[in-house]
Amino acid sequence: MKKITLFLLLITTLFTITGCGNSKLSNIAKKINNSESVKSYKEYDYIVKASVKKDTLIISSKMNDTESKVEFNLNGNILSNENLSINDLFATLLVINGVGQTYGYKDGELSQNVNTFSEEYKNYSLENEGLELVINDDNVSLKIDLSKKVPLIDMNKFYLKTSDFDMISELVLENETGNQSGKIGNIAYDIFVGKDESTIQIGQDEKLSDSAYKSILSALEVMYNENTAKLFQELYPEFINGKKVVGKFTIETNYKVDDDETIFKDTKNVLITINNN
Repeated sequence: MKKITLFLLLITTLFTITGCGNSKLSNIAKKINNSESVKSYKEYDYIVKASVKKDTLIISSKMNDTESKVEFNLNGNILSNENLSINDLFATLLVINGVGQTYGYKDGELSQNVNTFSEEYKNYSLENEGLELVINDDNVSLKIDLSKKVPLIDMNKFYLKTSDFDMISELVLENETGNQSGKIGNIAYDIFVGKDESTIQIGQDEKLSDSAYKSILSALEVMYNENTAKLFQELYPEFINGKKVVGKFTIETNYKVDDDETIFKDTKNVLITINNN
């Protein structure tokens, strides 16, 4: 009986060493494989799978006859690959997502934050924040400390500056009508320049903050001039509830958007209409 117990213990130990690989990496691989993004790829016959071999985390992908494999090696607490191509950025973000979930972040929370604010993350260091990420035209390098929780970039501090409205500047310069839309941080925007009236629509996750207000002032300055932005500040020193008309401005908070596909779908919105006459 003792011999059988000892034999089973030996088999279990060998299997643990050779079959399962590193437990930290196995947990990360599990998070990656269960992520919503990886599951959704299957609908398009794009198969992505994370696996572990000893101290190596492997991201394998296959679409039609094209297969690829990217490896990240664990040395102590540092998971890294410093010789990736720009084509490996997708696999890199999957790894960051998996690691982020082991910290307690929601699925996609850390990777989306990194993807949105990659320039800001260049200031992070392995020693301080636990992450070093380098992205340029040809190469990607990742080093991440599994013992540290990488802090998120605060999206609320980002707002639209006058330099962000390049298309609007061109429309105003050429006396043309048109619009510019997009998203920066957690602020969605659509700016329309018209003949008789123009509109500014700003949306922000959860609630409208000072960042949304600053974005409106920047838009007004580009669409008209600095004096118009100052006039808006005087008339609307803060966001109002409901709909209000003062001077040539009509401001409407909690503006509802009907289109489910719009960038404003899950944001709190404000619509400003400006009477150009």
